[in-house]
Amino acid sequence: MIKTEKQGLFHLLKIATPFIIITTVYTILVLALEEYFGDHIYKISGQIGSVFGLAVAFFLGFRMNSAYDRWWEARKIFGELTNNTRSFVAKLFAYYGNEQHFKEIKQNNLSLKGRKVIELSILYIRQLKNEMHNNAHPTFDSQSLELISEFKINADNKISNEILLAITKEIEDDFAPIARIEKGDLMQHINRFYEIQGKAERIKNTPFLMIYSAFTKLIVSFYVILIPLFIGDIDLGGEESGFEFLAVPIMVIISTAFLTINKLANLFGEPFSENKTSVSIDEICKTIEQNCKEVCDKLK
Repeated sequence: MIKTEKQGLFHLLKIATPFIIITTVYTILVLALEEYFGDHIYKISGQIGSVFGLAVAFFLGFRMNSAYDRWWEARKIFGELTNNTRSFVAKLFAYYGNEQHFKEIKQNNLSLKGRKVIELSILYIRQLKNEMHNNAHPTFDSQSLELISEFKINADNKISNEILLAITKEIEDDFAPIARIEKGDLMQHINRFYEIQGKAERIKNTPFLMIYSAFTKLIVSFYVILIPLFIGDIDLGGEESGFEFLAVPIMVIISTAFLTINKLANLFGEPFSENKTSVSIDEICKTIEQNCKEVCDKLK
């Protein structure tokens, strides 16, 4: 995750460097051909370049805005997951600390039962993170395997759903009929888990305007190819002045800017991918786990 402006600048340079190299080589090649065969042999009207560039800028602006909206929605979803999980485990701590909420046959080892449900919640957070990273069937550690076996979670099905079903069944089996308010409160949190998961899966499984992305990439690439033809060399002070070489950095900067913005839009459009610009769900889930473990330790 990019946390500081310095890190952001470093990563931006890392993304832009290939474009700088490619556009520099291409620009020098085009200008060299122009110098060899004669000035302005293929120069296109600058007005056409201005209109074309304005149209491309609008395309990129819309694409970048849509990509950021998608990224921000993903971040809000995992913020909602954080809040819901913290509230859920806090209520588990409170409810499992009062044996009046439970059936008589379930009143033994309530602290242990509460810890098990919290551990299931942690397992759910890990599994949701893995599924967002296209790892629906990860390799579980020994503690997770014990939970999966104890609560009869079917690892062949969608594991995140199976874990929520196990939590639901455990709450339904443990709580007494008189504790319908407390049980209903916990069930609302489970419903929110389903809603959060559904929102995250909608973003992950819905490609980000693939046809529009391909069209934008094509238009940007075509415009970058034409930039040397729009600008040509710069004859300030005459042919012997050397100012014509200013065309190289100017064209490189313009071309790199357009290509980099398009690349950033692609990266922001995939907020759950594992790159520096994606939503830092690994760190978010790690924080949630730590919060859950702190509450779990209080039940010992």
